[in-house]
Amino acid sequence: MKRTWTMLAMFLAIALLVQSIRLFIPMIPGPVNMFLIGSLLNGIMVLGIWQTGSRWAAVIGGLLPLGAFVQGQLPIVWMIPVVAAGNMAFILWTGAFRHNSLLYCAPVIKTGILYGGTRAVCQLLDLPEAMIAVLLFMMSWPQLVTGTVGIVLARKLSRKLPLPTDFL
Repeated sequence: MKRTWTMLAMFLAIALLVQSIRLFIPMIPGPVNMFLIGSLLNGIMVLGIWQTGSRWAAVIGGLLPLGAFVQGQLPIVWMIPVVAAGNMAFILWTGAFRHNSLLYCAPVIKTGILYGGTRAVCQLLDLPEAMIAVLLFMMSWPQLVTGTVGIVLARKLSRKLPLPTDFL
């Protein structure tokens, strides 16, 4: 169990570091930023559950929106639980269906949660139309792309990494 927690902490640290790239290299254009960093984060989240075999890996996805909020990437605090729920569902689904073609439903599920949750938040709050449009775009089809690319990256990297039992 100690190994699992150590690995989870390592994946969380890597994810937070990757998420912070936008702070160290601020000149990355917005769309590149969203697709590059989003894909890498999704890949790290998938590797987290595949390498540890623990459902506790979902905590990584639950904590990442806090970092995004602090960095200003999530402009509304009410989006934190929405993104956390989408990330956690994505992680748990990819863990449950790693060896099944249903694996690629994970980005669809995540996108559904993010888009639906964002619409709900936008309806509850009196937000400017421009902000609503940006939020809904960010939580729509780009999530399908970054989630799918993240799974593909995780598959390629997991072939290069030692099996979880090799860390013992």
